[in-house]
Amino acid sequence: MNEEALLPAERKILAELGHLPLDFRAMWAISNVFRSSTALRRHLEATVLAPDRLSWTAFTALWVLWIWGEMESREFASAVGISRPTATGVLSTLQRRRFVRRKKAAEDGRVVLVSLTPSGRRTIEELFPRFNAEEAHVASVLPGEDQDRLAAMLRELLAGVDTRGAAAP
Repeated sequence: MNEEALLPAERKILAELGHLPLDFRAMWAISNVFRSSTALRRHLEATVLAPDRLSWTAFTALWVLWIWGEMESREFASAVGISRPTATGVLSTLQRRRFVRRKKAAEDGRVVLVSLTPSGRRTIEELFPRFNAEEAHVASVLPGEDQDRLAAMLRELLAGVDTRGAAAP
């Protein structure tokens, strides 16, 4: 392990816990995925989403509905990666801003369908190219081949988590 390449926090952890039989390689891999995702989320919220007064979750909600179209509210919550109660709050906020609409399904009044309004569609269609341009800017620190490799490795990690989660009791 090249200690020179470690972040200050990693060196501190190694200094404090280096005597324990821990898998530091795994720790660095997972903690840096978390650190990176948190930093990216904060950066994109501050640079791209803030002018439109959108949180990361609200942006993700608009994006999911833009890509997948109308869906049941429980499927929506799952697709956005939030709980059903959180989805209710996010949808209420987006509905107040006239970005989404909710309606009861004709065949089962207990089912709520969620979709973009024309205003919500215009918003995500105008916002996403700016969002993607910032994604490209941030990712440009890596050559294209490394971006492909990183994406592939993260897909493998995600598949491993999904597999382990499915096997959990």
